[in-house]
Amino acid sequence: MIRGFFQRHPFLRRAVYLLAIVYCFHGAALELRAHRQYTQVSNWPTTEASVSSSAVYWTSYSWSGKQNRDCPKLGYRYAVQGRTYEGYNRVFDFTCWPDAYDFVAEHQPGALIQIAYDPSNPAISIIPSAVRDPGYPWGDIAGGIIFAVILLVDLFRSWTQEGAVEPPESGLRP
Repeated sequence: MIRGFFQRHPFLRRAVYLLAIVYCFHGAALELRAHRQYTQVSNWPTTEASVSSSAVYWTSYSWSGKQNRDCPKLGYRYAVQGRTYEGYNRVFDFTCWPDAYDFVAEHQPGALIQIAYDPSNPAISIIPSAVRDPGYPWGDIAGGIIFAVILLVDLFRSWTQEGAVEPPESGLRP
């Protein structure tokens, strides 16, 4: 049914291909930026922090109103060059559930945890053990290229079919 619909409406078919291409390459750009940020943050100095609070909370995906992810929220205190700061986890790269409960169980108030802080602004900190390198976006790039090739083949086929001259129909049968 859908295949027939897209055969009858080539503009919509090509729009879907184009949306897939944009989605893939946009995702690749986001992953590349995240990799650069991870590389930068991995060079930040580290220090010990004391956990002041730990809990699991519900959150939603940025593109959906669904609240279906349990994520850990960890508050901590740390000192840099004699000044005390308070922070909380801003970045978690693992799937929140069920890891959130394990992470909170391991980091109860009073426990010590290693944090990394921005040397130019020590008030900005992260928990390095909670962040993973997203790697390079090869999958998204490959997907974008594949959809682009499919779109180009589709366009090429439509151009060659429009330019083809159909033989006149004759009333004779072989």
